[in-house]
Formats: sequence, C-alpha cells, structure tokens
Amino acid sequence: MFQSAARGMYLLAAVTLSLFALLFIGLSALTVVEGMVALDSHALTSAMLEGVGMIVLAIAVFEIAKYLYEEEIVRERELRRADEARRTLTKFLTTIIIAASLEGLVLVFEARTSEISAIVYPVMLLGVVTLLVVGLGAFQWLARKAESIYVDPAVSEADEAEDDKREEEDGIAKA
Repeated sequence: MFQSAARGMYLLAAVTLSLFALLFIGLSALTVVEGMVALDSHALTSAMLEGVGMIVLAIAVFEIAKYLYEEEIVRERELRRADEARRTLTKFLTTIIIAASLEGLVLVFEARTSEISAIVYPVMLLGVVTLLVVGLGAFQWLARKAESIYVDPAVSEADEAEDDKREEEDGIAKA
C-alpha cells in the first residue's frame, strides 16, 4: 500500500512539474510578445533575455519531472548497485549543470545590457557551475572505483533476499 501511495505522489509531482514547465514556456512567450508590443528595442531585448531564462527554467523543471517519472514510476529501481546510482545521479546533476550554465549565460547578457557591476552574480553562478562539474567528475571517478570492487553475487543475492523478507515482515506487522 505504501508503495502505491509513493508512486501516486511521484506521479502527481511529475504531472505538476510538467504543467509548471508548460506555464513557464507560455509566460515566456507572453513576455516576449509584450516586449515586441512596446516597440522599444531595450524592452524587447530585456523581454527576450527574460524569456530565454524562463525557457531554461522550464527545461530544468521538465527534466526533473521526467526524472521522477522514469526513475520512480516506470523503473521502480532502488539503486542497489553502484553503477545504477552513478548513472542516475549523473543524469540528474547534468540536467542541473546545464540549466545553471544556461542561466549564467543569460545573466551575463543581461548584465551586459545594464550595469557592469551586475556581472558579479553571473560570474558567481558560473563559478558554482564549475564546482558542480568538478564535483561530478570526482563523483564519477570515485563511483567507478566503487564499481570495480568485487562483490560476491551469492552474498549480494542473500542480502537482497534478506531485505525482501524484512520488508514482507514489516508489511505484515503494519497490517
């Protein structure tokens, strides 16, 4: 019963995030149209940069929704193996890195059109993105080392069977 409730929550979260992503795209288009109607090149440039930022945000939000759907609803994986965890986390962090990089780029262009002192925040964001990339590289390196450690399949299967038995006992005790 708990598994069904959890899957339902993940589905609700994924659908809601997908709707938010669509709303961001619609709002982005509306912002650009308002900039065009203003007949002012500065307003249009600002609206377009804001629109790009919202589309980048929409993509990031949609990617998170897609991740929730694929990993938690369709695959129902528990990430018991190191390679599964590495691939899943890498995919998720890559989405965040790409979104943050694009947002940093948009902010650089926005700072270029306003005061140059506003460049500090985009530079800080791009610095954080660089740290994320370095951290992801370190994680990949460490995870590959963990994957190369030999695990006796018989012991691993016994551990999984024991976990399954414990889950069944917990389910019976709760009922």
